[in-house]
Amino acid sequence: MIRFWGQPRYSREPLKPIGYELFLRENLNGLWRVPNDFSRFTPCQITNLLKKTAPQLSQGMQRVSINLDIDQFIDSRFYRAFFAVKTQLPYLRISIELTEHSSSQIISDEQLVLAAKHFADANLHVILDDVGSGDNQINRVELLDPYVTEYKFAVQNFRPYESLNDIMPNLLFWHQLAAKHQKLFTIEGVESKKDLLILSHCRVDMLQGYDLGKPVYLPTQDDAVVVNADRCV
Repeated sequence: MIRFWGQPRYSREPLKPIGYELFLRENLNGLWRVPNDFSRFTPCQITNLLKKTAPQLSQGMQRVSINLDIDQFIDSRFYRAFFAVKTQLPYLRISIELTEHSSSQIISDEQLVLAAKHFADANLHVILDDVGSGDNQINRVELLDPYVTEYKFAVQNFRPYESLNDIMPNLLFWHQLAAKHQKLFTIEGVESKKDLLILSHCRVDMLQGYDLGKPVYLPTQDDAVVVNADRCV
């Protein structure tokens, strides 16, 4: 059985929760675990679960983002499945986070741009996750610029450090690039009041991290339902 766990995303001013980043979790022998292989879950499984979860979200928390690795991102089945959810649940604000993970296959710039265009044309916002880490470097940022709405900067990817001030030049580079490209900018990995105090001087758009809110179980309309892997309903 799979379910979403959601980590709240906070607006900076005022500091309040406005939605969730959704993480897929699998129940094995009564324990919720991170799946070993996300690729075995089909677009229909994921979007069917989203349709069962969305009606339970409280008002004001209906902005959700879902991570896709690049292999999933360029797979047109994901675009079509999420577009169907967007059509059926127009109140739900769905963003797709393109992760920084590498692919085992060769993916062309043309494939990546076309996929980003499909999502953006369907009003499914594209977020570049963990900019400055993995494959989400400046070349990809420039390539996808017309179709991306937000950058996320993960401070946890730069640990260990004594203080958040130690990585501030890197953070400010991406913050300034987001402003230049007119993108939203989110800092994730906020894990202490000290982090929040330092970041209070950065006029970012959103914040996320354990100090603000840990991932929580999100119930579905019927927690007895096991998502059907064979067809979209």
